[in-house]
Amino acid sequence: MSSNIDSNVADSAANIVEAFQGSDHSGLQGVSPESVTRRLESMIAYSVPVSDAERAVVRRFLAAEEVKREDISDAVATLAGYRSRRTSEFERALISTVEEADVWCDLLVEVIELWEPKHESIEQVGLIGDESGVIKFVKWASADLPQLEEGETYRFENVVTDEYNGRFSVNLNSASNIEASTETVDASDGTVEASGTVVAIQTGSGLIKRCPQEDCSRVLNKGRCSDHGQVDGEFDLRIKAVLDDGDRAINAIFDAEATTELVGLSFEEAKQMAMDAMTAEVVEDYIQTRIVGRTYALSGSVVGSYLLVDTSEERPEASIGLSASDLDPAVSNRQAAKRVLPEEFNVATHEFKESEEKRAPRFNLLPTGEAVNRVFVVGTLIEAEDVGQSEEYWKGRIVAGNGSLFVYAGQYEPQALSVLSSAETPSYVAVVGKPRTYEAGDYTNVAIRPESIAVVDKDVRDAWVEATVSETRERLSAFASGESPHTDLVQVVYEGADGIEPLEEVLGELGSVPETERESADPEMASDDPSGSEPRMAD
Repeated sequence: MSSNIDSNVADSAANIVEAFQGSDHSGLQGVSPESVTRRLESMIAYSVPVSDAERAVVRRFLAAEEVKREDISDAVATLAGYRSRRTSEFERALISTVEEADVWCDLLVEVIELWEPKHESIEQVGLIGDESGVIKFVKWASADLPQLEEGETYRFENVVTDEYNGRFSVNLNSASNIEASTETVDASDGTVEASGTVVAIQTGSGLIKRCPQEDCSRVLNKGRCSDHGQVDGEFDLRIKAVLDDGDRAINAIFDAEATTELVGLSFEEAKQMAMDAMTAEVVEDYIQTRIVGRTYALSGSVVGSYLLVDTSEERPEASIGLSASDLDPAVSNRQAAKRVLPEEFNVATHEFKESEEKRAPRFNLLPTGEAVNRVFVVGTLIEAEDVGQSEEYWKGRIVAGNGSLFVYAGQYEPQALSVLSSAETPSYVAVVGKPRTYEAGDYTNVAIRPESIAVVDKDVRDAWVEATVSETRERLSAFASGESPHTDLVQVVYEGADGIEPLEEVLGELGSVPETERESADPEMASDDPSGSEPRMAD
């Protein structure tokens, strides 16, 4: 360890011990400089920055001594990464500005709804709101604060924010103050309506474990809580999903109740399923096969960066829309997935970036003048084979509408590879992935590198065809009027509108052929890979 690091550790240890000794907690006052130094050095030995090590060490001692958040001195709170309590005059914050945990603030709110407390340490719990939104509150029994009543307006002083399951809340503790207010608050119930297609299930979905501490319940990572260390977790059920309407994507969270409503799997059934399979992954797989590729109408509230779903209903025919401004905080950074027919996808061979930044996303240019970074395709998997040499590398051929396209999955796409290697042919599948071009002799071909593949049913496939035909017509109309984002580029790289006429013919056929006739169409008549060669997608 260098002399500079030794000096930093010594300074950090001294600051921690000084803050502990200045607190009102005897357990912290008795912490020795040697024990603090040992813990700091053990973390720094694993290349943890001193500032992060300092925060982790302080939180570890707080957890070991069971020091409540409201009893932490300002000096210790600062070292632990918590915001200090407010001591100035009432400075109102809006609920919509609550975007992180451990922030002390003042609120002027109406009590919208009171719930039955589930723990004796909680005196009151419920929902409060102002003109900007709603948020959950918890009033701890130890705080000895006045009783709250539904429909009444209050000034909350010195409350601290918290986060659970993606939801932010505020805690009222012994450092807080409550006063009835004669001011009027036009409280919004915070409900937002949205509809979109589930295109991805995020890590941390299914059966998870949370910290059992009464003031915590954070999701565990390999059995560890970020605040309380290694603990015996308590199971919970949730879904973290990405919904997409082709223009933008949002992050949504379904709690245990909403998950059961969505997939028909209860919390107890999920635990039994995991026990039988001896792995919790089976629950996530079950959820994925039942919702990816399907369109839902949702209602809920936006808190932080998530839409927290209260109710959901599958509506394949729903008018898809995620454009409401109330959803802006929940918008995902990922590129939206475009619904594209094979006849348009297979000729989108030109790749480009819209900026020179190193991590700028890569796009394929559609002949209708739009850039596509991610696609969403639903069709019939008619062929699946392992075309790898030294390792598994699966190719799938999917008929979507009247044409076909290819997907390739290897070791870096384990979920998609698993589906391709086990799915029956024919079967309906929903694919979300990124277009990738490859050279094969005189040809430049395009295939999908899948992020996920889910087996679906005919209703999902038919709904996709209808929506994709509609969206493709819109792109054609924009191209014809010169309103497409990259009309000029199409004229250069594709030598005009050569890819448009066949697309218009296909749309005419799909728009006029009844679903029953589409279903019976011979897959062998669908367009095939012109080169007949197998690509290896770049990682």
